This record gives sequence, C-alpha cells and structure tokens, in this order.
Amino acid sequence: MKINFNVKSQIDKELTINQLKQVLFKSMLKMQELATINCPVDTGRLRNSINLRPSTPGYTTYQLADGTDYGVNLEFGTSPHFTSASNLKDWSRRVLSDEKAAYAVRNAIAKRGTEAQPFFRPALIQVKKIWVKRYFEEVLGKGKKV
Repeated sequence: MKINFNVKSQIDKELTINQLKQVLFKSMLKMQELATINCPVDTGRLRNSINLRPSTPGYTTYQLADGTDYGVNLEFGTSPHFTSASNLKDWSRRVLSDEKAAYAVRNAIAKRGTEAQPFFRPALIQVKKIWVKRYFEEVLGKGKKV
C-alpha cells in the first residue's frame, strides 16, 4: 500500500516570526516577574536589580539578569570557605582584636557557606511548563483567520 500525503499551505513567514517574538517577549516578562517574586529579600537590592534587556518586544534575544555580584551565590549556594579578616567590616576586626583571638583566627575566618535559594531556575521551569504554551495559544489564536 502506498499513501501520498501533501500539504499545500501558504505560511506567512514574517507573521510567524513576529508571533514567535511576541511569545518570547511575554515569556521573558513572566520569567522576570516570577524571579522577582521568588527572590530572597534582605535589603531588596537583589530583587530590585533583576532586569530584562532589551525591555521592548520584537527581538530574538533577551537577557534576564540580576545586577549584583552575589545573585549567583544565592541561586546555587556556596560551599564552606575561609575569608580573610581584612574583608570584614571594621567593627568585626575590632571585636576580634579586642578578644585577642589567635593570629590564625584573625586572618582566616571560617564561613559556613550559603544554602542555595534559587529564584531564576524555578521561574524558568514554571515558564517552560506553563506559560510558553499559554502564550503560544494566545498569540496564535490572534493570528487565526476566521
């Protein structure tokens, strides 16, 4: 048995690309929103620094990042490590010197490390599982001709 099957359809390539760009932008905005909601807060600096660039629709590439030097440490956690006493604030150094702590303790402070508190990865997972599909249906639904 032989079956031939041909699909003849005219696809508007430009319209399709624009629709995909809309889905991408909406997905990135949702990921920014979810990351901001899930972000651990101490001073609010990390949460306020989560930004999307470019911030307008119509691009094929976006960058969602936090503008801090410690966001990655919260996302993935840190292992136990040592820090030098010179990195501590002045009041901490004074306390150590006042207590006449041993030379090794003053110059190498053991840190427990930080447990991971992911906020980007859960946002990405939720966007992939739920929101991309919804945005495809929403955007492609608009493009259908009745």
